[in-house]
Amino acid sequence: MTKMNAEQMADLMNNMENGERMLFLEYLFHNHFDTRPTGNRIVATTNYIEDQLDRELTAEELKVMKLTYDTAYGFGCKDGMDKALKNDK
Repeated sequence: MTKMNAEQMADLMNNMENGERMLFLEYLFHNHFDTRPTGNRIVATTNYIEDQLDRELTAEELKVMKLTYDTAYGFGCKDGMDKALKNDK
């Protein structure tokens, strides 16, 4: 398959049904733009916290840590996008 430029991709998306468009955008996000912590980073953070506390985290603490990562990621993206759209630095 030949490479496509942004205009060709936009034209392609305009001819897609909503469901196909959503799958395509989800694919692009997860494969090219997603910056959420990977499994390795979460394991490293867990190990660091456990070393600092000198004990293993409980299942409940691990769940809270994952929720914190996910929530902070969402807020960070929203704040970053708001700044980018307002042209703030």
